[in-house]
Amino acid sequence: MPEVSASIDVPAPPSVVWRVLTDVDAYPQWNTLLAVDGEFAVGKAVSARLSVPGLPTVSFSPEITVIEPARELRWRSRLFGYDAEHSFLLVPQNDGTTRFVQHETIDGPFAGRIVDRLGRRMRRGFEQMNVGLRRRATELTER
Repeated sequence: MPEVSASIDVPAPPSVVWRVLTDVDAYPQWNTLLAVDGEFAVGKAVSARLSVPGLPTVSFSPEITVIEPARELRWRSRLFGYDAEHSFLLVPQNDGTTRFVQHETIDGPFAGRIVDRLGRRMRRGFEQMNVGLRRRATELTER
Protein backbone atom coordinates (compact mmCIF):
# COMPACT_ATOMS: atom_id res chain seq x y z
CA MET A 1 0.00 0.00 0.00
CA PRO A 2 1.26 3.49 -0.76
CA GLU A 3 2.34 5.48 2.27
CA VAL A 4 3.48 8.87 3.44
CA SER A 5 5.38 9.60 6.64
CA ALA A 6 7.26 12.34 8.44
CA SER A 7 9.11 12.38 11.73
CA ILE A 8 10.67 14.89 14.08
CA ASP A 9 12.73 14.75 17.26
CA VAL A 10 11.01 16.49 20.17
CA PRO A 11 13.05 17.64 23.19
CA ALA A 12 10.37 16.44 25.61
CA PRO A 13 9.46 13.08 27.14
CA PRO A 14 6.70 10.97 25.53
CA SER A 15 4.28 11.86 28.35
CA VAL A 16 4.44 15.56 27.41
CA VAL A 17 4.20 14.85 23.67
CA TRP A 18 1.15 12.64 24.35
CA ARG A 19 -0.50 15.41 26.38
CA VAL A 20 -0.02 17.82 23.45
CA LEU A 21 -1.26 15.30 20.86
CA THR A 22 -4.41 14.38 22.79
CA ASP A 23 -5.42 17.89 23.95
CA VAL A 24 -7.58 18.62 20.91
CA ASP A 25 -9.00 21.77 22.50
CA ALA A 26 -5.52 23.33 22.26
CA TYR A 27 -4.98 22.37 18.60
CA PRO A 28 -5.83 25.87 17.32
CA GLN A 29 -2.82 27.18 19.25
CA TRP A 30 -0.31 25.06 17.33
CA ASN A 31 -1.81 22.65 14.80
CA THR A 32 -2.25 24.01 11.27
CA LEU A 33 -3.00 20.58 9.75
CA LEU A 34 -5.84 19.19 11.88
CA ALA A 35 -8.84 20.39 13.81
CA VAL A 36 -10.53 17.67 15.87
CA ASP A 37 -13.79 17.62 17.80
CA GLY A 38 -14.51 14.69 20.08
CA GLU A 39 -12.74 12.41 22.47
CA PHE A 40 -10.13 9.87 21.50
CA ALA A 41 -11.58 6.48 22.49
CA VAL A 42 -11.08 3.15 20.71
CA GLY A 43 -14.07 2.31 18.55
CA LYS A 44 -15.35 5.89 18.53
CA ALA A 45 -15.23 8.37 15.68
CA VAL A 46 -14.15 11.98 15.99
CA SER A 47 -15.00 14.85 13.69
CA ALA A 48 -11.94 16.23 11.98
CA ARG A 49 -10.94 18.82 9.40
CA LEU A 50 -7.75 18.36 7.42
CA SER A 51 -6.01 21.40 5.94
CA VAL A 52 -3.18 20.13 3.72
CA PRO A 53 -1.20 23.03 2.23
CA GLY A 54 -2.28 23.72 -1.35
CA LEU A 55 -5.46 21.62 -1.13
CA PRO A 56 -9.05 22.38 -0.07
CA THR A 57 -9.90 21.73 3.59
CA VAL A 58 -11.65 18.37 3.97
CA SER A 59 -13.96 17.17 6.76
CA PHE A 60 -13.88 13.52 7.73
CA SER A 61 -14.74 11.24 10.66
CA PRO A 62 -11.91 8.87 11.50
CA GLU A 63 -12.54 5.92 13.82
CA ILE A 64 -9.98 5.51 16.59
CA THR A 65 -8.46 2.02 16.39
CA VAL A 66 -5.48 2.16 18.78
CA ILE A 67 -4.72 4.17 21.89
CA GLU A 68 -1.54 3.35 23.77
CA PRO A 69 -0.87 6.34 26.03
CA ALA A 70 2.50 7.98 25.40
CA ARG A 71 3.15 5.48 22.56
CA GLU A 72 0.56 5.44 19.76
CA LEU A 73 -2.69 6.91 18.50
CA ARG A 74 -4.10 5.37 15.32
CA TRP A 75 -7.24 5.90 13.28
CA ARG A 76 -8.90 4.72 10.10
CA SER A 77 -10.94 6.79 7.73
CA ARG A 78 -12.59 6.56 4.35
CA LEU A 79 -12.42 9.55 2.06
CA PHE A 80 -13.33 9.82 -1.63
CA GLY A 81 -13.48 6.01 -1.93
CA TYR A 82 -10.05 5.47 -0.36
CA ASP A 83 -9.31 3.77 2.95
CA ALA A 84 -6.57 5.38 5.00
CA GLU A 85 -4.89 4.42 8.23
CA HIS A 86 -3.01 7.13 10.07
CA SER A 87 -0.74 6.57 13.04
CA PHE A 88 0.92 8.97 15.41
CA LEU A 89 3.86 7.19 17.02
CA LEU A 90 5.85 8.40 20.02
CA VAL A 91 9.21 6.65 20.15
CA PRO A 92 11.14 7.24 23.39
CA GLN A 93 14.82 8.04 22.89
CA ASN A 94 17.63 7.11 25.26
CA ASP A 95 18.17 10.76 26.23
CA GLY A 96 14.59 11.22 27.48
CA THR A 97 13.35 12.92 24.31
CA THR A 98 10.80 11.62 21.81
CA ARG A 99 10.83 10.86 18.12
CA PHE A 100 7.33 11.73 16.84
CA VAL A 101 6.29 9.93 13.65
CA GLN A 102 3.20 10.38 11.51
CA HIS A 103 2.55 7.57 9.08
CA GLU A 104 -0.33 7.12 6.65
CA THR A 105 -1.14 4.23 4.36
CA ILE A 106 -3.75 4.56 1.63
CA ASP A 107 -5.65 1.75 -0.04
CA GLY A 108 -8.03 1.84 -2.96
CA PRO A 109 -8.07 2.04 -6.73
CA PHE A 110 -5.16 4.07 -8.02
CA ALA A 111 -3.94 4.79 -4.47
CA GLY A 112 -0.37 4.83 -5.79
CA ARG A 113 -1.26 7.59 -8.22
CA ILE A 114 -2.90 9.60 -5.45
CA VAL A 115 0.23 9.39 -3.31
CA ASP A 116 2.44 10.17 -6.33
CA ARG A 117 0.36 13.27 -6.99
CA LEU A 118 -0.39 14.47 -3.46
CA GLY A 119 2.26 12.78 -1.31
CA ARG A 120 4.62 15.75 -1.26
CA ARG A 121 1.85 18.07 -0.04
CA MET A 122 0.71 15.53 2.52
CA ARG A 123 4.26 15.16 3.85
CA ARG A 124 4.60 18.95 4.03
CA GLY A 125 1.38 19.10 6.09
CA PHE A 126 2.66 16.36 8.41
CA GLU A 127 5.95 18.22 8.78
CA GLN A 128 4.18 21.48 9.64
CA MET A 129 2.10 19.71 12.28
CA ASN A 130 5.22 18.02 13.64
CA VAL A 131 7.01 21.37 13.98
CA GLY A 132 4.00 22.85 15.79
CA LEU A 133 3.82 19.86 18.12
CA ARG A 134 7.54 20.13 18.89
CA ARG A 135 7.18 23.85 19.63
CA ARG A 136 4.18 23.28 21.92
CA ALA A 137 5.80 20.33 23.77
CA THR A 138 9.00 22.35 24.23
CA GLU A 139 7.01 25.25 25.71
CA LEU A 140 5.30 22.91 28.18
CA THR A 141 8.59 21.29 29.15
CA GLU A 142 10.26 24.65 29.82
CA ARG A 143 7.51 25.83 32.19
